[in-house]
Amino acid sequence: MLNRFIFFLLILNFFLIDSIQSQNTKKATKFYLEGNSHYSVGDFDSAIEFFLKSLKSDPDFCPSIYKLGLSYKRKNLFQNYKNMFLAYNDKICEENKDDVNYHLGEIFFLSGEMNTAKHFFDSVSDTLKFMSLKKYKNNILYNIQNSDIQEIVYDKYSSINKWLYQYSPSFDKKSKTLYFTIREGGNLFDDENIITSSLQKKEFIDFKPYYFLNTQNNEGSPTISDDGNLMVYTSCKMDFKKNSCDLFYLEKVNGIWAKPKKLDQNINSSYWDSQPFIYKDKLFFVSNRPGGKGGRDIYYSKINNDGSFTNAVNFDIVNTSYEEVSPSYFEDIFYFSSNNESSYGGYDIYLLDNYSNKPITNLGSSINSHLDETSINLWDDYILLTKEDRLNQINKSEILFGQITRPYKKASKKITFKTFDNETKEEIVSNLFLIKGDEKIKISNEVSYNMELFSDSEILAESKGYFPQLIKEINKDTNSIYLDRLDKKIVTRNIYFEFDSYSLNNDSKKFLSIISDWLITNTFKSIEIAGHTDDIGSKEYNYELSLKRAKSVFDFLLKKNPTIKNLIYKGYGSSIPIKSNYIGPDNRRIEFKITY
Repeated sequence: MLNRFIFFLLILNFFLIDSIQSQNTKKATKFYLEGNSHYSVGDFDSAIEFFLKSLKSDPDFCPSIYKLGLSYKRKNLFQNYKNMFLAYNDKICEENKDDVNYHLGEIFFLSGEMNTAKHFFDSVSDTLKFMSLKKYKNNILYNIQNSDIQEIVYDKYSSINKWLYQYSPSFDKKSKTLYFTIREGGNLFDDENIITSSLQKKEFIDFKPYYFLNTQNNEGSPTISDDGNLMVYTSCKMDFKKNSCDLFYLEKVNGIWAKPKKLDQNINSSYWDSQPFIYKDKLFFVSNRPGGKGGRDIYYSKINNDGSFTNAVNFDIVNTSYEEVSPSYFEDIFYFSSNNESSYGGYDIYLLDNYSNKPITNLGSSINSHLDETSINLWDDYILLTKEDRLNQINKSEILFGQITRPYKKASKKITFKTFDNETKEEIVSNLFLIKGDEKIKISNEVSYNMELFSDSEILAESKGYFPQLIKEINKDTNSIYLDRLDKKIVTRNIYFEFDSYSLNNDSKKFLSIISDWLITNTFKSIEIAGHTDDIGSKEYNYELSLKRAKSVFDFLLKKNPTIKNLIYKGYGSSIPIKSNYIGPDNRRIEFKITY
């Protein structure tokens, strides 16, 4: 009897618990639906209130946990947002599992916790659902593989972070004045204005609104020419229907800024045009006009002597299918920001050295991070870097000020190469190539080059009817190169042998590799490789040694390129010295006799 009574109580308790849970779920659902109606119209405060009531009724109600997390995100309460989604992951909640894992991966990535971010991104099953998932994974991989790359290293003195947003700095060396843009609110259409500040003893002081340009519209991104007489800036109308930013310019007349004027259709379009930068006789800016490679591209225009601007051209060498913004120049090196996949995260700063013929380079981990680095401004040894942090509630964008602590790349002085006929000394036309390691890069005869480019490098000169020449010493403003005509015996200055040796050293092999490539593109009736020695030893011994030296060259060329035709080798011993009564390397040589 007692057992039956106990069994009855257990059954009753089960139904009571089930009834209570059912009532709690109904209440949780009711509060969830109420919260969701507020969420759908953007009333996130009320939505949060009802989602919390829903979870008070049923702490395991998955839809409310999910929507509460999203509500916190929309309110920029990122810690609460992260905690809710971590709680969702701990529950047996499956409906929005991929969304939660993706959002958790994103928030840990933006916090710089790459391993945790990778864990959540790898947990997403429907990888095609999230357009940025692949890019985030590539950014994580780039962080791991490139953590020690540093093109520029700097010591941070201070940061300008007095407003919610501060960005697009431009420094006028002449007046030692900093111009930059601020936005005090967090909404896209909040007012933007230009602020100025003075640099004194490595510190910016005396921050003031630039009332001369600030209006009821949005103004920003000012840039000033080197002579201080031309300014270009951006002005945007408060128009919610279309992109309405255009570039304006003003000139100094007798030391006073004239009234701003809108640039004409050569520069401005009916789309978004902004972020100007003046360098020498060029104006660079950013636009999202049609015809570009990506969402926003960099354009440039030449500033004529009369002050007019030529029709803007897409700077397609730097633009990609991603976004390229914030152009700047320093010491003939072009800098910009991009959110392409070869980045540490979001936007990174890149450089293009116009004279190195190297690909566009990420500035490395001293400058770039998992956050957004959206602009850079360099002068002398100083740097201004704009960094954005979406999770920061006080300063979403700040300007870092510092000093560069080691030499950085400079595309410096002008270097000229002139090529001459070695016999007549008349100047001839030639093709020049920079040889650096295994790279062969075509260069022009007269241009500004970074001297660092020529360290551990050589110049190859080629001209039709002449034998190629490889020049090692490049240390003058003007460098003369002398080529031998093919209708005479050619003494190679790049193939020498040690005493009593016929082995080719690395320098000789490097030059012969170049000759091998040259012989592929040029056809000759005959090519004789002539070996010579000094006069130490017997004639018979020297003949054998010279023959072995010529054969070493012959074998190397044929091994490098078996298709070379009409190639022969001979040894002449010590019978034809360059210098008589001389013991030294000059007589131990290889000559080419070419018939064409």
